[in-house]
Amino acid sequence: MFSTEIKYQHILCPVDFSDTSRKAFYTAVGYAKTHGAKLTIIHVREGTRPTSFDDVENEHGTLDRLEAGLVRRLDELQEDGKVTREERDRMFLEIRGGKPYVEILKFVVEEGIDLVVMGTHGHTGFKHIFMGSQAERVVRRAPCDVLTVKPENYEHGLEFA
Repeated sequence: MFSTEIKYQHILCPVDFSDTSRKAFYTAVGYAKTHGAKLTIIHVREGTRPTSFDDVENEHGTLDRLEAGLVRRLDELQEDGKVTREERDRMFLEIRGGKPYVEILKFVVEEGIDLVVMGTHGHTGFKHIFMGSQAERVVRRAPCDVLTVKPENYEHGLEFA
């Protein structure tokens, strides 16, 4: 039997620091506030494995800057009165390495996520085929609800008679 009661308890928001991902982040914060849910922001770092000590050091510095930036953004929301201390205390960060859609799906299953809020770049045609879509892969495979957020000036490209 289906229910009309919607209550999300743990929301996941993947971010890649694009404008669309930033928009999805604020949408996820709104959903977490509305539902009194825990919110985890995840960033998946894709790339090659470090092969030297300098590479490891650089990677560590990059991850530290990413984490500091995300923490700063969450703290600013609290300082600006957009989230309460209690809401801020239910917001967490996760940084992983690997293929983004794989790590997102693993986290969804491991943590029992019931809503993913993520940006989609809205590519179509050849660019979509060539690049693929992390969001599409998550939508197709996630065992939970997935809300995709489109870019600010998204053009649907549909022609109506």
